[in-house]
Order: sequence, then structure tokens, then C-alpha cells
Amino acid sequence: MTTQIVFKADKTLKDQAMEKAQSEGVTLKAVLYNALKLYIEGKLNFGLQISEPEIEILDVTPNIQKKMDKIGSLLEKI
Repeated sequence: MTTQIVFKADKTLKDQAMEKAQSEGVTLKAVLYNALKLYIEGKLNFGLQISEPEIEILDVTPNIQKKMDKIGSLLEKI
């Protein structure tokens, strides 16, 4: 089932969006449809967003730790 979405937009904004979409070989409808999908998936956000930083846990081998310690001691001398 489909439904129709109707809203008003500034003519210049609409014309610029249509021109850009056409230059990229897509329709304005496709741009708006995909924007809705991205919004639902949480990939398009509006407003103030406070999110947790992504943290990657690294396995540090003893050899890498020695090198990190050496870099740290060199930086302390600066």
C-alpha cells in the first residue's frame, strides 16, 4: 500500500534540489523517498544529537607495548 505526502517548500529550494537530482540521474521523488528511509534507519538525523563515541578495543602484543612505551618516553622529553 502506498500513500501520498504533500508539503510546501520554497520554490528556489525545490528547483535547486530538482536540478541537482537530475544532474545525478535521479528524480526528486527518489531523493525524498531515500531520505525518509535513511531517517527511519537512524542514518539521517536532525537537531542536537549526543551519542556515545565508538570505541575500538585493540589487542596489544608485548612487542607493540614496548614500542608504545618507547614512543611515550620520547614524547615526555619534548
